[in-house]
Amino acid sequence: MIKVNPSKWEYLKESTLKRKRTKICITCNHFRYSTTETFATVLICPRYEKQIPQGDHLLKGCEYWQKNRTIFSLEAS
Repeated sequence: MIKVNPSKWEYLKESTLKRKRTKICITCNHFRYSTTETFATVLICPRYEKQIPQGDHLLKGCEYWQKNRTIFSLEAS
């Protein structure tokens, strides 16, 4: 398996993400984050293999939004 460095990915085009009230990137099943060599946070979308501009993950989403099915357990926190 080849490990890809997401910090080298380009940013999503502005036209890809649309301003929304719900179904935003941070609540999407595809949403991930990574870090650079200097431990800066990089927001990524593996679906597009692109970075998400800082802040857009809280306000915008795309047509491929999918409900995040991560199960949260109080015991795990």
